[in-house]
Amino acid sequence: MLTRIAVLGSATFIERLRSFEHELPSTRLDYYTYNIPFDAKDIIPTIKPCDAVFFSGSFPFTYAKDSIARLPIPTFYLKQDENAIMTTLLSLSLTNPTAVHKLSIDLVHPEGVKNVLEDIGLTDQTPFLMKIDTSFDLEEIVAFHTVLQKNGATLLAITSIHAVYQRLRDNGLSVIRMIDPKSSIIKAIEDTKSLALLFKSQSAKIAVGYIQTNKELSIAEEKVKQIAASIQANTVKEADNLYTLFSTQGDVQEALNNNLITSWINSSPAVKIAFGYGKTVLEATQNARDALSYATDNTAYLLTDSKELLGPYPYSDKQVLLKNVEPQFVQIAKETTLSPANLSKVIQFSRSRKSTEFTAYDLEVYLQVSRRTTERILKKLADHGYAQIIGEEMTYQQGRPRAIYELNFPTYN
Repeated sequence: MLTRIAVLGSATFIERLRSFEHELPSTRLDYYTYNIPFDAKDIIPTIKPCDAVFFSGSFPFTYAKDSIARLPIPTFYLKQDENAIMTTLLSLSLTNPTAVHKLSIDLVHPEGVKNVLEDIGLTDQTPFLMKIDTSFDLEEIVAFHTVLQKNGATLLAITSIHAVYQRLRDNGLSVIRMIDPKSSIIKAIEDTKSLALLFKSQSAKIAVGYIQTNKELSIAEEKVKQIAASIQANTVKEADNLYTLFSTQGDVQEALNNNLITSWINSSPAVKIAFGYGKTVLEATQNARDALSYATDNTAYLLTDSKELLGPYPYSDKQVLLKNVEPQFVQIAKETTLSPANLSKVIQFSRSRKSTEFTAYDLEVYLQVSRRTTERILKKLADHGYAQIIGEEMTYQQGRPRAIYELNFPTYN
């Protein structure tokens, strides 16, 4: 089966890639040409169905990021590395020998030039370097090369941007493009293909879902059919108030990304929805059951095969880990006897705040649990030195002051 990849690049890049695309087995490349990298954002919506999108460089990729976020397929871009610099300098030495200190070069990572020159023993020669980023000004880069060459400081410009090359050439200046080695391009295309195949295999994995209402309420079968159709699921009626759905991770994830949850719950009274991912039907089913235990009326949760609990949808997609893999967090959970879920929620709470200080009430509101449960969590953390009281506040004229806490362990892992 062919893997279909959309390639976005300049005319020159695409012409070069066409010359050796026959060396990419089981791959079909569809080409989309831009004049300047900024145009990539407008090309994305015109791409025909494919398995992945490949960009000829970091600039078009960055400019198209907002459009990429809406794509249901993986993306990849060619990184300009030291191999490109080495290949360019070698080609230059054979075709147009020029002293290194008489070169002006623009690139994303100029330190790569210094590394290459050090490797080949030319540390005594330094070209004029200009670092470019995604906010680059085309005129500024053209001026950088032009001024140096016209005042005699340089004899040749090397550019990473096709539009700059064209402008300098039109102005009668000596310029060449940075050369991306054929081997680097082929490897990048193969990496893109691997991403596409991995994405397909992940998307095809089983997903099990539950739709449930209160016992005294029944779910309209027509509504269940609509939900099932939106994720291409088969349904099994377990009871008047409970249905099981069998779908794939790819279909469920797309529905969550497109916020279909809102339409699912709007026309159903007090409905709870849960999904589970797994490597087997049994694992996915158990994860769906566990996720359902967290769902409240008109919300949905997802429990992945790595025990990441996501939800509640549609109001939030906070991630809660139901198992600990970080050794430090395993140790904290063991000492405090806090469940992985509660510890993960505390960590997420810390990350969400602009201030390191908080009260039990702040944590209570975030966790959506009782004051007693919140105070029990804080006591366990404080008893083992993972939280401490650093002060108190008096928000009312009467009553006891509130303790102000601070966490005493890293939460940015």
